[in-house]
Amino acid sequence: MTDKDPERTLEERGDDLGKRLKKARAVELGPTRKEPKLKNEVSGLGQAFRIGTELISALIVGVGLGWWLDSVLGTKPWMMIIFIFLGGAAGMYNVYKTAMRMVEELNETEGSDATNGAKSDPKDHNASK
Repeated sequence: MTDKDPERTLEERGDDLGKRLKKARAVELGPTRKEPKLKNEVSGLGQAFRIGTELISALIVGVGLGWWLDSVLGTKPWMMIIFIFLGGAAGMYNVYKTAMRMVEELNETEGSDATNGAKSDPKDHNASK
């Protein structure tokens, strides 16, 4: 079989290719082409800042709640000490959830980038764990 089609000229085939490229770019970059729609486009510095902020904010909430309970109940410094540990635990849990979400997004991205356009089996990712 040959690729020659007497009904279609070279220009028509080129226009078809241009249309397909434009459609693929619109899917990849979105209609405005300002920001990529991919979730994994967040920089490493942004991810580190988010994780640090979640940890610090949980500690601040724990200290604040412990200080307030100490002032209301008159148990200084016991509630603050307890809630520092609870805030730290909550912060670590939030960091863990965020890290697992990032791993899932990475696995989804690896699955869509597999060779020949075929998605990889999710069981393959779980087998290495």
